[in-house]
Amino acid sequence: MRNLDPNKLLQYLFVVALLLCPALASAAGDKGMFWLAQKDGRSIYLLGSVHLATADFYPLRKQILQAYADSDALAVEADILAAESDLALQQQIMRESLYPGERSLRDDLSPAVYRRLREWLQQRQLPEPMFIRQRPAIAMVTLSMMEMQAQGLDPSLGIDRHFLQKAKRDGKPIVELEGVLQQLQLLNGLENPDLLMQQTLEQLEDIRTFVPRITSAWKSGDADALYQLIIAEGLAEHPEYEALYETLFFRRNRDMAEKIAGGNRSHKSLFVIVGAGHLVGDRSVIELLKKDGYKLQRR
Repeated sequence: MRNLDPNKLLQYLFVVALLLCPALASAAGDKGMFWLAQKDGRSIYLLGSVHLATADFYPLRKQILQAYADSDALAVEADILAAESDLALQQQIMRESLYPGERSLRDDLSPAVYRRLREWLQQRQLPEPMFIRQRPAIAMVTLSMMEMQAQGLDPSLGIDRHFLQKAKRDGKPIVELEGVLQQLQLLNGLENPDLLMQQTLEQLEDIRTFVPRITSAWKSGDADALYQLIIAEGLAEHPEYEALYETLFFRRNRDMAEKIAGGNRSHKSLFVIVGAGHLVGDRSVIELLKKDGYKLQRR
């Protein structure tokens, strides 16, 4: 992986949320996950995003497009387009992504999980050396990306990228809630990468049946069903994942809600795009904004 294209790597990092919030499919008439939050004469539009999509996902609902047009700024988890043109940042990402020296992925995974990873690669006729130099975070994102693309989903058609491109054309300010490097460092900093790889492999096994279930919930705008599928079912089956969900969802929800509210103080109206998993459940961005005094409406 020493010759990994930095732009491809950035696309992989852009779908980190898919590790725990798989991609969805939609159409212009679907309800989706879309809210309006208001406080003190200021407005925040919140769109539960899909980071990979298909061409028939577009055009988006007119109500969503109008909300974007009416907003003073766009807020996203990470400005992937800016990162793709920042050579210094790309070098940092490459350093964070690959092991130095002789260390390899085998050193950070238990024999059982590494054996399971090898079996997964063999079943798909993928060479083990392609992954051996990657840190666990990059390896699992790469695996997830490959499986999603095998299902016909395309990262270049993601909702986040669509609106980032539009905002840059329109000259609309962009607020970054996290950043590509921050997301990567968060994953690399997990205390138990073995557990994360194990969960990733488990989810990849179920992807063919899981995606239709979550697609149906998203299309109908069923936030409770999405919460069950994305978070509650996993925690019920594996209570040991609580710390993992705290890091990948709940802590990030608190940080993003704070930054969204701060961005709204700088802009009278804000169009926010985050992974749909951050907008469901009692510890979601939605609930945190309610506690902060915002009035929420489903759109």
